[in-house]
Amino acid sequence: MKRFAILFFLGAFFLSACGAARWVRTPVLKQKNIIITLEQRQEDGKIIQQKFDHPYAINLPEFEKLLKDLTYIEEAGLFSKEKKNPVFQTVEIDRLAPALADTLIKADASQRIRFTSFNRGKALIFSVSRETEGVMFIESNGRLNIAFSFINSEIDPNEATCPPSLSRVDPLKIKNSDTTIIPTSPYAELHPFENGKPAPMWVVADLEKLKATNNSAPAPIIKKKETPPADITPEPVTQVIEMEKTPPVQTSKNALQENIKAKLKYLKELLDEGLISEEDYNTKKRQLLDKIN
Repeated sequence: MKRFAILFFLGAFFLSACGAARWVRTPVLKQKNIIITLEQRQEDGKIIQQKFDHPYAINLPEFEKLLKDLTYIEEAGLFSKEKKNPVFQTVEIDRLAPALADTLIKADASQRIRFTSFNRGKALIFSVSRETEGVMFIESNGRLNIAFSFINSEIDPNEATCPPSLSRVDPLKIKNSDTTIIPTSPYAELHPFENGKPAPMWVVADLEKLKATNNSAPAPIIKKKETPPADITPEPVTQVIEMEKTPPVQTSKNALQENIKAKLKYLKELLDEGLISEEDYNTKKRQLLDKIN
C-alpha cells in the first residue's frame, strides 16, 4: 500500500495556526519494531477532555485474537488481483499486543494511544520493510476503536536509515482510501460517519461480544473407543495421549474488578500529586466501589 494514495486533504489541517487544537504526544515506548505514544488534544495550552474509558485493563488473549482477526483488502494494480491480507504478522502481535495492553492501563480519560509497528514483507523479488500506524482508544460503552493511518506501507529505502517517527495524519479523518478493513462478524464493524458511509480504515469492536465469541469456540470432538469382541484379544496399548486442558478464561467479573482496581490506583496517584481534592477523590472512589457487586 502507498500511504499517499489516501484521498484526504491534509494540507489545511497541518498548516493551521499554533493556537488551533492539536494532539500533543507523550512518548511511552520506542524500539526498533514498535513506537507507542499517548496523545492529548490541546487548544491554547489547555487539555480538551475526551470520553475515553481509560485506564482500562483489557483481556490479553482476547485482544490478541482481535489483532489476529484483523484483515484488509487493497485495491488491485494493473498486474495484481485483490486479495485479503492480515494486518499484522504473528511476530508483530506477540510484541505489540502486550505493549498496547500495558499502555491502556497507563492512559487517562483524555488520552488515546498512537502506535507504529514495523515488519518485513514480501515484494516481487526481495522482502521489504513495511510499517502500520494507527490510533486506539476505548469508549465508555466498552467498544474498542482502532483507526489506521496506513497499513503495511512500504518504507522508502532512503528513509530506512532515518530514525523512525510517527506521522501527523489523524486516522479518524480518513474517509477514502485504497485500503479497506474487513470487520470480523459478529463482534466488529466499520465506524459509520454522520452521512452513513463506513470509514474504510476505522474498526470498532464490542469487547463483550468478543469475549462471548472467544468463549464459544467449539470443543474438540472425542471419539468413543469401541470395545473389541470378547473372542478377539485387544492389542497392547503402546502410547497414551492426554488432551491438553484448556486454561480457564477470565470471567467478565474478574475483568471488571481489574479495571476498577486500575482506576482506583490512578485516582490515588492524582490525589497524592495534588491534582484533585480529597473530596473529589472520595466521591469518585465511592462510585467505583459501588460497581462491585
